Parts: sequence; C-alpha cells; structure tokens
Amino acid sequence: MDFSGKYVLISGGSSGIGLSVAKKLVERGAHLTLLARRRNLLEEAASLLKVNVADQDQSIEFVSADVSDYDNLRKSLAKITHPFDILINSAGVAYPGEFTEMESDIFRNVMEINYLGTVNLTKLVVPGMIAQRSGYVVNISSLAALIGIYGYTAYAPSKFAVRGFTHCLRAEMKPYGIDVSIVYPPDTDTPQLAFERSRIPEITQKINEGGGILSPDHVADVIIKGIENKKFVIIPGFQGKVIYRFAGLIDTFMFKYAVKLASKKP
Repeated sequence: MDFSGKYVLISGGSSGIGLSVAKKLVERGAHLTLLARRRNLLEEAASLLKVNVADQDQSIEFVSADVSDYDNLRKSLAKITHPFDILINSAGVAYPGEFTEMESDIFRNVMEINYLGTVNLTKLVVPGMIAQRSGYVVNISSLAALIGIYGYTAYAPSKFAVRGFTHCLRAEMKPYGIDVSIVYPPDTDTPQLAFERSRIPEITQKINEGGGILSPDHVADVIIKGIENKKFVIIPGFQGKVIYRFAGLIDTFMFKYAVKLASKKP
C-alpha cells in the first residue's frame, strides 16, 4: 500500500504505539489527524511530526476528544470535512489489580475506553469509507485478549471484546472494499506500561518475568508492514506469535501457575 496522500486518523496518537505509527506514516507522505484527550500532548506530538514530513503539503491535525464519549467525539470530528482512508484505534488504558481490591468504576472506565472507544470511533469513521468504497480499519488489541492472566480482570476482558468486535467487523466491511486488521502487541515500552508496572500485583509480576518488552517503534514497523500486506492478524514479536499459536495450552499453564502462586499467599 502506498500511504502517500492517504488521510489517516490515529486515536491515542499523542504517545506510545499511536505516536510511533504516526511517525512512520508521516515519513511515507500520509496526512495525519491525531486524536487524544490531552491537548498539550497533542500539540507536542504534532510539532514533532511536522519535522518529519515527506512533503510540505502534508497536513497534520489533531483533535482533543474522549473516545468513550460518543456525542463529544461526534461533534469534534464534525469539524473535519474529508473522509479517512485509514483508521487506527490505538487509544487505550490498562489498569491491573486483583479483582476484589478494585472499585467497580475501574472496570466500567476501562471497558468504555478500550472497547466502546474503539466502537465509537469506528462507527463515526466507517460511513465515509463505505461511501468511497475503500478504507482500512486497524484495531489495537493485546496478547491479554488471547489468554487469561492473573491481575487483569479489568483490562483483558476489554481487549477480548475488541478481538470479538474486529472479527465481526471484518466480515461486514469486506463487501465495501474496507480491510480490517487486529494487532496483538506484547508489553511495549510506553507511558501506559510505566503506569501499569507501578500497580501490578506481585503474582502478575512473577508471571510476566522474562517476557521481554518491545519498543513502540518496533511495534509500529510491524503494524505498518502488516497494513501493507493486508494481514488480518498482526503480531509483533516472536513471543506473541507463540502465544497466538498455542493460546489454549499457554492459557492452561498460566492458570495453573497463577493458582500455585496464589496458594502461597498469607
């Protein structure tokens, strides 16, 4: 796929994987619109991207909005007159913790951002793609959508939901010439991971030991290549490919290991 001249919308585009993907695409001549909640980070990201444009005619815009608030999102995007060729749903939050120790609001908030945020933005962008009979939707899920992990009762279900949504969406969009991909990144060195590590349960930390961390630039390279090859499933890293291939066996092993560790709790 030639990204030159394509209009791309990236949620969560002010940092992490979203920003790294934005850098790769702007270097390839794409017009970018970044969407996130914090305006100051969006302004910084836009300034950074303008330095890397392939052509001075490229547009780099940003929209400050909350993907979980459909009405606000709709009003914010109404200011943009052109349809998008590519949508990358990268906005998301992770909030680890043991189920009995987390407030119910955390579960609702994570689901509203990770899952309904993906649905909301796709709902608003896809009609323009349908009208032009072409487009590409990329949803960022997680390896946590493939297996159950101790300490992720809030986060993993939201990413399982993104996985189910993407599989269903793929079939409905294909007749309109719209391609769909889902990305299963492992732990990636982002500000979100730093927050996650600050409150991860001890048992979860032991489970994750030796798992490794990928750079957001590496993950972005894999995502770009996957889009170019129109791959439905995009998996950065060897570990992720193994988990995807043997998810059932690994899920059983993780369950037994977590139970063993939890049985030693005082």
